Amino acid sequence: MAESERSDVVRIADDDVDPTFDRELRELLAACFTKPGDEIFRTRRYYAQPPSWRWSIRFEDRLVAHVAAHDLAIRFGIRPRLRTLRVLGIAEVCVAPGSRGVGLVPEMLGVAHAFGVERGFDLAMLFGREAIYGSSGYHATSGRVNVIEADGTAAVRRDALLRPLASGVPEGDVILDGPAF
Repeated sequence: MAESERSDVVRIADDDVDPTFDRELRELLAACFTKPGDEIFRTRRYYAQPPSWRWSIRFEDRLVAHVAAHDLAIRFGIRPRLRTLRVLGIAEVCVAPGSRGVGLVPEMLGVAHAFGVERGFDLAMLFGREAIYGSSGYHATSGRVNVIEADGTAAVRRDALLRPLASGVPEGDVILDGPAF
């Protein structure tokens, strides 16, 4: 698809999603995410928790690409010197099957990253494969990512990737107060 055939990347707060856009999001997410457990996208527009913002691209008035982002924090270090960094948690990255392979994901991530820098986020984080997201600056952590659920249970995620925005990536283990997004 040519640059002139589609609209630019558009940002919207999740609170401002109207019923029509909600339906379009659920249809796109359900078409893109098809593994067991992803059926949730048929009935809601997020996996584990609502994001703060969404970026999207349309082609001929059809939603073809989407990225969501959460305003989160991770902790790292050793007590009493435990530090906290503000994290732009990237989620629900998807492109409609017929619109893949033309660079829509890096374009949307670039806009989201610029937003993150402008808003004072230290890092961007997502759960995925470095082979896919490495070209957008995401890399595996040097330690474990421990996701602490509201009930206190913890899980180690091995698919967490970090990208620096305003600060460097912390070394060693990090803690994300969950749920994983």
